[in-house]
Amino acid sequence: MAFADAQNVPETARTESSEPDTGNAASAPGMDRKALGRQLLRDAGVPMATYYGLHAAGASNLVALSGGTVLSGVFVIAEIVRKRRIDPFASVILASFVLGLALTFVSGDARFAVAKDSFTTALIGAAFLISTAIGKPLIYLSAQRGMSADAAAAFRQRYRTSPQMRRVIGSLSVIWGAGLCAEAALRVVLVYHLPIPTMVWLSTVMTVVTFGVLIAITMAVVRRARARVARAEAAAVPA
Repeated sequence: MAFADAQNVPETARTESSEPDTGNAASAPGMDRKALGRQLLRDAGVPMATYYGLHAAGASNLVALSGGTVLSGVFVIAEIVRKRRIDPFASVILASFVLGLALTFVSGDARFAVAKDSFTTALIGAAFLISTAIGKPLIYLSAQRGMSADAAAAFRQRYRTSPQMRRVIGSLSVIWGAGLCAEAALRVVLVYHLPIPTMVWLSTVMTVVTFGVLIAITMAVVRRARARVARAEAAAVPA
């Protein structure tokens, strides 16, 4: 189904506290797993249920899939209205909804309605990779959202002065970018080899599994980074 939760991908990498941790040079992003779980249920589960409900009522695959896409678009718009701002991710997703719906009905290909979700995912994955290549990882940028001005300034200072912190955040951004791009490519391959009803639920499962794996990897990277800092600080303490 439509990958509306992708607009909040970077938010899964917020810092665990909005206050600066000046004693930990490798302070790395944490994971808001509960919020991400709610978004996956809302943005993937509800559109999937919409598809199967409309399909059971006699709607064609094309109409049922489009219904799920429209509902996902409504969720994105509601989120924009709630936050009273539109960020680059929301812009990409809204554009993909509009373009995807138009091309789906022009082509008349119901499979494209599933495959188009991969384009949004791939764009966001590419944004992670490109942002890292130019030295401004999306995780670095998104981690500052919600911080106070002083906390954000302290975070930026730590990022500038800590090579380890830059490596951790850069690595996480690359991991998320590569993971999202890989999932997008696999979905495109599967959607043209499996029945549409199968692919609708499988696409949602792929999204959940991909996020689960990426979250697990992120948490492991963060734990190792913090453990290294703790060992370095312990070794620096005079006997």
